[in-house]
Amino acid sequence: MVNHSRLCAWLHLISGVAIIVVLSIILATAASQYTSSSLSPYVKSLMGTVGLVVGTALCIVAGIELVGAAAFLASKPIGRPLLMLSAAFHVINFPIGTALSVYTFWVLLRAQAPQGLQRREA
Repeated sequence: MVNHSRLCAWLHLISGVAIIVVLSIILATAASQYTSSSLSPYVKSLMGTVGLVVGTALCIVAGIELVGAAAFLASKPIGRPLLMLSAAFHVINFPIGTALSVYTFWVLLRAQAPQGLQRREA
C-alpha cells in the first residue's frame, strides 16, 4: 500500500506541473492570437478577463495539488486532505483526471493509507 500511496502523490505532482505548463502555453498562444485580431476592444477585454479568471483558478487548483503531493510525500498530515481535494477537482477532467481521481480515492480511502508514509522512529 505504501507503493500505491507514493505513486499517487507522484502522479499528482506530475499532474500539477503539467497543468501549469499546458495552461501557460495555451494562454500565451491565445494572447498572441487575439492581440493581432480585428475584434472590437470590448470583446478583447472580455476575453482577457475570462482568460485571467480561468487561468487563475486553474493555477490555484494546480498549486493545491502540488502542495498536497509534496506534503504527503514528506509525511505531513495536511497532505492527504489536500490530495483528496485536488482529486475532487479532477473528477471533471475526463478521462485522465477522472482516472487519477478514482485511483486517488481508492488509495487514500483505504484503512491502511494514513499509516502508509509515516516516518520511522530510530
